[in-house]
Amino acid sequence: MAGDEAATLVVHSSLGESDDLPVRVFFRDEEDFFSFEQTALELCRGRVLDAGAGTGVHALELQRRGFEVRAIDVLPEAVAIMRVRGVLDAVRADLFEHEDARFDTLLMLMNGIGPVGRIGELRRFFEAARRLVAPNGQILVDSGEAMICEPRAGAPRLVWPPPTSEGYGGEAWIRLEYAGEIGPPFRELYLGVEEMMTHAALCGWRCDIAFTDDSGAYLACLRPGRAITRPS
Repeated sequence: MAGDEAATLVVHSSLGESDDLPVRVFFRDEEDFFSFEQTALELCRGRVLDAGAGTGVHALELQRRGFEVRAIDVLPEAVAIMRVRGVLDAVRADLFEHEDARFDTLLMLMNGIGPVGRIGELRRFFEAARRLVAPNGQILVDSGEAMICEPRAGAPRLVWPPPTSEGYGGEAWIRLEYAGEIGPPFRELYLGVEEMMTHAALCGWRCDIAFTDDSGAYLACLRPGRAITRPS
């Protein structure tokens, strides 16, 4: 799509953080991928479902490597961009509602667990993934610990209901700003390694950590297994 790749989005978080995000991040080639993305692509196998595919940067690289890949996103604009860029199988779909034959790899990158939104929705996520992933398949998903910061001067005020006794500090609201215009808020989940491993096990997924860095970001590789039960 023709556009200003030199533009910058501002990402405002209810956790206080505001980051500048260059639009060119969504139009990178393989040589500009982060280390965790490189690791994830090397671990992909079989038929791949790229969920939350955005502009298709990972789907396009997987196609180049000879993979059969379906790229899904909830935004019709993202799907249109992917098709123009050459993604062969780009579909507007919600991961929780997508129906199809089982995939060998479910790929979810760039805080891929984020769209789950709330820690209480993880069971629903793992149930949806079990419908989509083959019995010997895998989920490759990244996330990291939530960072609590002082809000940037002039940042929009983002609040959500006070946490209950089961509240989790990695549940955030996000708003995107471009050229002074601020979009509507949406939920984003940041999930630490311990929480990922615990909830995966409770929902019947074996979790291995394939990549970590000094910032606390990580890539998890999850495979179907048996759910564990909490001691009574």
